[in-house]
Amino acid sequence: MLKFKLYYDKDAEEDWLKKMCLKGWALKKFFLGFYTFEKCDPGEYNYQIDLLDSWNGEKDDYAAFMEDTGVKVIAQWWRWVYLQKRASDGPFEMYTDVESKIAHYSRIKNFFKAVLVIEVMCFFIELMAAINIGSYAFGIFTVLLAGLSLVIFKMIWSCNWKIQQYNHERMM
Repeated sequence: MLKFKLYYDKDAEEDWLKKMCLKGWALKKFFLGFYTFEKCDPGEYNYQIDLLDSWNGEKDDYAAFMEDTGVKVIAQWWRWVYLQKRASDGPFEMYTDVESKIAHYSRIKNFFKAVLVIEVMCFFIELMAAINIGSYAFGIFTVLLAGLSLVIFKMIWSCNWKIQQYNHERMM
């Protein structure tokens, strides 16, 4: 089965993958919003999505380490890695302590900050083109870029909120 969805929130995406598996569909591949599923026993797998620190030479070592721990790397898209583990092997949580969760969401926040800077620059370039040329097409793309920038800003805010919650938990 092939499904198309766009996610910016990795937690929501993980929840959706879990629900799909509970319905008997295991993730097989992912590429640019296209998820390929295959039949499985309901609830057979658990999923996590991780953001690599970088994409230079880390992928093979990361995959080998995951395989050694019983985790399968299903797909990698840029720095995002989709991981699968059999539910019968026990709980699957990549980051279990508060410090590692804070570090994880800080990485995600910084990733989205960089993307936001690029999106805002593209927005202003597109806005100037729309004003100078007066084309509806440029205007439409300007609005789309503004919307995308707002979604990315929401992700940064969401990561900040999660980091604050974990910091509060750490203080207690």
